[in-house]
Amino acid sequence: MRYAWLLGVLMLAGCAGSRPPSAIPSSDTALQAALTRHISVLASDEFGGREPGTEGEAKTLRYLAREWQAAGLVSGTNDPANPWFAPVEIASSTPERSTLRFSRNGRAVALPSDEAIIFASGTRGLIERAPVVFVGEQGAQLDTAALAGRVVLMGWGHPGRTEQREALLRGGAAAVIAIVDTREEFDRIVGQRRDGSYRLAATDAADTIDGYITRGAAASLIGADRFDALMRGMGDAQFRPATLDLLATLEAVSTQGRVRTFNLVAKLPGRRADAGAVVLLAHWDHFGRCGSPTDPAAICNGAVDNASGLAVVTELARRLAAGPRLQRDVYFVATTAEEWGLLGAQAFAENPPIPLDTIVAAFNLDTIAVAPKGTPVAIVGKGMTGLDPGIQQVLKEAGRRESDEALAQGYLRRQDGWALLQRDVPTVSVTSAFGSAEALKLYETERYHSPADKAEGIELGGAIEDLYLTQALVRYFADPARWTATSGKSVTAP
Repeated sequence: MRYAWLLGVLMLAGCAGSRPPSAIPSSDTALQAALTRHISVLASDEFGGREPGTEGEAKTLRYLAREWQAAGLVSGTNDPANPWFAPVEIASSTPERSTLRFSRNGRAVALPSDEAIIFASGTRGLIERAPVVFVGEQGAQLDTAALAGRVVLMGWGHPGRTEQREALLRGGAAAVIAIVDTREEFDRIVGQRRDGSYRLAATDAADTIDGYITRGAAASLIGADRFDALMRGMGDAQFRPATLDLLATLEAVSTQGRVRTFNLVAKLPGRRADAGAVVLLAHWDHFGRCGSPTDPAAICNGAVDNASGLAVVTELARRLAAGPRLQRDVYFVATTAEEWGLLGAQAFAENPPIPLDTIVAAFNLDTIAVAPKGTPVAIVGKGMTGLDPGIQQVLKEAGRRESDEALAQGYLRRQDGWALLQRDVPTVSVTSAFGSAEALKLYETERYHSPADKAEGIELGGAIEDLYLTQALVRYFADPARWTATSGKSVTAP
């Protein structure tokens, strides 16, 4: 991707005018029309599913840059060499082939060929006759002596599984293979990994081997009785890794590549540049062509995920810029490669336009068009930041109800806010999307990560209410008279 189109974006945007109309219509009907327009454009076939590194990315960023500059935002990269667009270099690894062989007492142990698979992060990974150990849900607490040179089997059905796998690989495991509970989930994960895996190119990562095995195949490999005992006991406090009477020979070959993509970073300048900033996040990317059983070349348009979040952020830019000038700066960030592992958010956190400790509050808007009007909100990240008192104050003033947080917390590590939270940036999502289990299940059943996620028939009732709420949250946390950055306390909350 070249820089010429980026310069063209700014020239076109400047011709369109730099200030918004005097006021955006306040009725839900007008707002719904505006959101529908943005979603229809961003989730159109013309944008090809907004895959990073494609023409769909260029069209997406052109559209957003024009809209944001017309709303009154300015470049927020704070990098004269890269105004508006912060480059993100991503390394890709696309699998070619893999083999897994296990033996016990010198004899081969049969393993169904379609129920286990491994992937190499580098060009080729090879392990010969390595001992196999079952660690359950343990990871960071294990020392190198327990892992070095071993092929590790781990459980996959728990919230910290991704962090566990990373800890095991960092700890010296020769390979990590996750035991997946259902064949359906195994097929889904493997399908995604066959499309390639990604990491920030600047990451100093060693070549690794990881993979997946079905529960049935793992039971056959270990022995049904012992497997059941291990799976039952792995959650106990007294559980210890178990060395199995198996040796593993693994080989995986992958093709390496690079993707050059961009975060879009804009700013609404406040009156006090020294008072810290509020950040709004929404990822712009989706999967491109993802296919379906009936149409392998189908486009995944990503209307709900996450054209809806982009639409809300864009209208928030218009409303906030048209209103009274805020005290603190507000940064608007459209991140790339969220679907590849929160990579755009990680890149933003590793090379931020402002010091991370000056970010007073950050709000992530993702998959926001799910629930109908009147749905209570959930706080993804509740209890993990100092923002809770201020959020509760705004909820009270807005007359919004809060739902059970249990549903929302299951998504904590699956959204861009997690990349910032890991660096102690106070980041949450306050949204009705996770306020109704019924609405969320309907979305996941009918649209989630599929060609069915099109602009037609989207529920915007909850999204509109969430837009008003997020506007109130931004105004609250952007006001030093109401929220003090140094103490992380609400001035008005009891």
